Amino acid sequence: MGTPAGQPFQRARRRAAHVVAAGLGAGVLAGLAIGGGVAAGGGVASAATRSASATLPATDWSSYLNGPLHTSYNASQTAITPANATSLTPQWTFTAGAPYVASPTVTSNAVYIGGANGVFYKLSEHTGKVLNEVNIGFQKALTCPATGISSTAAIGFSPRGHVPTVYVAGGNGYLYALRASNLSVEWRALVAKPSRKINNFYNWSSPTIAHGKIYLGISSSCDVPLIRGGVVAYSQETGRKLAVYYTVPAGAKNAGGSVWSSIGVAPNGDVYATTGNGPADAPRLQNSESILKFNPSTLKLLGAYKVPQRQVTSDGDFGSSPSFFGNYVGACNKNGYYYVLNQTTMKLVWRWRIGRSSGGPKRGECLGTPAYNGTDLFFGGNQTTFGGTTYPGSVSARSATTGKLLWQTGLPGGVMGSPTMDGGGLIAVGTYSPSPNGVYLINAQTGLIVRNQLTTGWTFAQSVFANSWLYTATSNALTVWGVPASSSS
Repeated sequence: MGTPAGQPFQRARRRAAHVVAAGLGAGVLAGLAIGGGVAAGGGVASAATRSASATLPATDWSSYLNGPLHTSYNASQTAITPANATSLTPQWTFTAGAPYVASPTVTSNAVYIGGANGVFYKLSEHTGKVLNEVNIGFQKALTCPATGISSTAAIGFSPRGHVPTVYVAGGNGYLYALRASNLSVEWRALVAKPSRKINNFYNWSSPTIAHGKIYLGISSSCDVPLIRGGVVAYSQETGRKLAVYYTVPAGAKNAGGSVWSSIGVAPNGDVYATTGNGPADAPRLQNSESILKFNPSTLKLLGAYKVPQRQVTSDGDFGSSPSFFGNYVGACNKNGYYYVLNQTTMKLVWRWRIGRSSGGPKRGECLGTPAYNGTDLFFGGNQTTFGGTTYPGSVSARSATTGKLLWQTGLPGGVMGSPTMDGGGLIAVGTYSPSPNGVYLINAQTGLIVRNQLTTGWTFAQSVFANSWLYTATSNALTVWGVPASSSS
């Protein structure tokens, strides 16, 4: 896909998925996911992005990447800092849905997450007790590994009843609106019906709420086979399909352009998506391997940037979701480059190499979306070399205005998912391969690792800072971490 990172594969996706599946056993999800939501406490939010969560507390984390702007930053959270990160202790652990590719969503004293078993859970934020659960689909292994739920839920208020509602894509090809109170179905809308003979379509994308609409990407499961990718807009009130944009032409010989990632919504309301590659003989088919800009109501294409032919690599596509900073929009391609465009003109401003191309050794892939604190961008990367040493992975900081590298730190594993950041100056980033894997905590100012391998297990799901706690989801468990009262600063 553009892949899990979130964060997706083609040949690389197939290899990664089968390797993970083999390591975890039959029937276990071995893919990579992606998602979308609203910036809670992340600073910059337009009227369009605020509308879906106007009264949700800033302390919550209401969707993947913390909102349509995809800042992955919660400024309101200052309880956990580089100074006290070493004292973090588990508050509770939940394992029933592991391995997790979807990230946790936290709001209204509850945690929502989908599992590899196809079950979507509502858990008590304080104890981890299951409050409600609903099965929303599981795909058996046919031409791809078995998959459950990879979509991260977004929470908003229903336009009709103005009650908290959970929007999440299931493993069965449907987008769901579930009442947050008990997970009963408000409506469900077909995205695409998966085949019973092959693993064709699969919901990797996470829903994004804006303009009274839900935006979602269309993608294949593991490119065996490719399908026709696209972007869909649904009515938030009823689930009615309002508009569809397909990234490649119709026809049996055309496929690809999957939208593995979460749809982004800029401060002015324009809608953005990133796309995967086309077929092997035409990887840049139509709007494959591109960053696209749409009209929010009609999904009319307003602009596009396509990866230059000379920079196209094997299985090179966008699995990274678009994010916004200043007048720019950026996303990372699996060729290892992060592309920065002017939002108005969709012209390239600069590009930065974050890590190795997907054609190189499998030490993760450039799939994550950077965290943005209003000044700088914080990246997770795959295999890279600096200071004369090669590292399986890295985390780095760059100026959002100039792209200047501020610091870079090597990690023992490649990063596939997206890092996250709190207002206390702490970055949480997970590693995917090689072993050992887990979540690492980084000082955002200096780049120093302040907590090695907080968790164990491969990690694609984004960690979440909410309500003074840190929520981590890995292949092993969903765990909630807090600072003892005596260690708070």
